[in-house]
Amino acid sequence: MNAVLPGLRIAIVTRGDLYPTNHGAAVKIVRTAEYLSLLGASVFVVTDDKDHYLAYEDGRVREVPYGRRFRAAQEWPVLGRWPALAERVAARVGYPSEELFMYRPQFDPQWWSRVLYVGAKEQIDVFQAEFPGYGLPCWLAAKTFDARCSIVQHNVEWDRLEDVTGLSGSELRRVRDLELFALRRADEVIAVSLDDRVRMVEAGIDDDKITVLPHGVDTLSYQADRGRMLRYGLGFSPETPLLFFHGTLHYWPNTQAVQFIAEELLPRLEKQVPDVQCVIAGLSPPTYYAHPRITFTGPVDDLPRWIQAADVCLCPVPSGGGTRMKLLEYFAAGKACVSMTKGAEGIRYTAGHELAIADEPQAFSDAVAGLLRDPAERARMGRAAREFVGFYDWTPIARRYIDLYRGTGRGGDYNDEVVTARSGGRAPESAVALPHDVDAIEAHLPVREPSKPRTLLLLVNRGCNLRCSFCDLWDDPQSMPIERAIALLDEAVAIETKTLVITGGEPFMYKPLFQLVRAAKERGLSVNITTNGTLIEKRWDELVDSGVDSLSVSLDGLKETHERIRGQDGCHTRTWKGIRKLRADSGIGLSVYFVVTSENIDELLPVYEQAREIEAGFDFWPVNDAEDLYLESEADRAKYEAAVDHIARDVAHVRERALFDKEGLAYHQGGVGRVRCLGLVDQYGVTYEGDLLPCCVWGGEDLRVGNVFETPLSELWTSERVQSFRTGMHAEGCTAGCFNHSLYEYTRSTGESFRVD
Repeated sequence: MNAVLPGLRIAIVTRGDLYPTNHGAAVKIVRTAEYLSLLGASVFVVTDDKDHYLAYEDGRVREVPYGRRFRAAQEWPVLGRWPALAERVAARVGYPSEELFMYRPQFDPQWWSRVLYVGAKEQIDVFQAEFPGYGLPCWLAAKTFDARCSIVQHNVEWDRLEDVTGLSGSELRRVRDLELFALRRADEVIAVSLDDRVRMVEAGIDDDKITVLPHGVDTLSYQADRGRMLRYGLGFSPETPLLFFHGTLHYWPNTQAVQFIAEELLPRLEKQVPDVQCVIAGLSPPTYYAHPRITFTGPVDDLPRWIQAADVCLCPVPSGGGTRMKLLEYFAAGKACVSMTKGAEGIRYTAGHELAIADEPQAFSDAVAGLLRDPAERARMGRAAREFVGFYDWTPIARRYIDLYRGTGRGGDYNDEVVTARSGGRAPESAVALPHDVDAIEAHLPVREPSKPRTLLLLVNRGCNLRCSFCDLWDDPQSMPIERAIALLDEAVAIETKTLVITGGEPFMYKPLFQLVRAAKERGLSVNITTNGTLIEKRWDELVDSGVDSLSVSLDGLKETHERIRGQDGCHTRTWKGIRKLRADSGIGLSVYFVVTSENIDELLPVYEQAREIEAGFDFWPVNDAEDLYLESEADRAKYEAAVDHIARDVAHVRERALFDKEGLAYHQGGVGRVRCLGLVDQYGVTYEGDLLPCCVWGGEDLRVGNVFETPLSELWTSERVQSFRTGMHAEGCTAGCFNHSLYEYTRSTGESFRVD
């Protein structure tokens, strides 16, 4: 890629909850960083993380640790007590308690020190504050290093807080004065809508230093329609009229939208379209607005897929400010959309052409019903929306950021450019592809949606402190040299791997385990460790300092049963001590894994309830390749089906795959046969000896397709041998003898049965 602005170094200073990108602010900030780096800038993101900052290069991200002395200095008495003090000051000013994290930085020298550190180390040219609460640290750093300072206004915050939270009186004046203080000192102010620009000018900010640059959308990720299988998982037929809305649902304008859907729209709409259903996705669903026709999903990882499953998308947002990213996302998916006027603020649409506008409940219902009844109009509106949104791809918007920092385009309104371009018949600028958008390796597969981010299952060692009855990886201890493991991570990143699952043996017996975790995090990988949990306390300090994202801990019953299966007295107690410590003293993600056998089927539900009580994740599957432990009796099968039904009532991913889970009974009775999965496509395994496998069936001799110690993984991945194996897996299936979620993922991803007839 040709860099258009070599040498520009930008520090984005912002909130820390960027990954996973499952709320609008995170999407905006991450995409800005990615696309600026794709266009040649070096981008660094400073957050409340005291251990690392982020560096973006050519669209990819990595963690950069702060120097040890600097990291230690943040805990010195002078700096160490400031975050709590700054939070109290922010509360006294009048900021809402749930948003103190966004306003504390202007009072917190510990925050300032991180921005100054990155400014010095990375020789920053522009400090870009995302939200005005980060403006003063950016201004201080810009003054220190003779750099420039910009503030991106996602909203005019004092207006939003007055409108959404009811802030008033002296508190509102203090909030407004602090925001204006920061805006006046910035060299550039970036508004996301003309309405926000007008509000700031009326408050006394110089008009000529406010540039309107709306939020964008990653149009490339919406090009393929990958939503068809979601309806199956949700229990809806292809003919079910399906609506969709998403957002950060505890954000008051979005909460108001959910209330409107539940109390105003659906009661009217079901009289016009009796079988209508609505899916609402996002953080913190307001379930007090439950409705029989609403399905709350919580946050979703693959938003394009969920939007593409819908017939009509909704934006009944009555308040707030800025650009509604959800509208751009709906447009990019080519979906017909109905919005309130306020919900469409910030883009120059043509009502009735790219979307329908309605503010009153009955008019909104009539507009939605009309689109649901008229597939041709939905398709026409979707085509118009997709053509329109090309102007709001992140590529041209990131270029305008770069133009601004080069000294051109100051004070302009990007939307005026869009109107001029459309009136002159000009096409949108081409989108730049992010590295993970291109995957020619999968050309042999049918049209599919990724089942998950590409995942490396790494068997780092053979050897375990337990003696499980269904596993033989505890004898003959061996392990992967750490130098080879770290080199493998670089190869994994080169083939677009996003997730590392470390397993064994017992990985906590692998001495350089946390050196490996830190290396993986530095390369931008999400890291999970699958463990028996007995050594968590022993290696606690290393664990919490490593940056690991999650642990999956095996529990196979209550105390007596678990210890009998695992072959060691006291192991259940040690595992539970580790689990409770994880929940009490860390923010590390936690799931409990349960392998179902004839010896523990009676304890599947009790262990599930224990996990639920401590708010841990829970997953289960029938034991593989251990015939003496299969569920063969009619009583055991009935208990298993009842347990699946019970858990499915509470757990969305179990509800989605409940029919598949019950097919595990057929596997235990020898009725599954050859099966297909997405091994060597969405997942792959590597053993401590370097053997490349499609999965985690570590003893499968016929599954070995090469050795990464002999041939680099990046070469093996595209080799004729591996490609031949993938093709054979799809056409002929596999007889390795497993039954797990990879088979379900195949069906959900491709729309085809995992069975080979």
